[in-house]
Amino acid sequence: MLERTRRFLKRLHEDESGPNTVEWVLLIVVGLVILIAIYLVVTLMMDRMRGETNNVVNNNFE
Repeated sequence: MLERTRRFLKRLHEDESGPNTVEWVLLIVVGLVILIAIYLVVTLMMDRMRGETNNVVNNNFE
């Protein structure tokens, strides 16, 4: 698997049609991973807050 990735990056680097193609591809991939991580963290926090809000509302009416 690692060898396949290494060959892909080597071919991509050899086949550069523009400046810094490999760097741009890696930058985009890293950016997408960061955005996905932020989305998951925010979703988790919102679910926890929603659960705490439901507990407070239910406890006040008992």
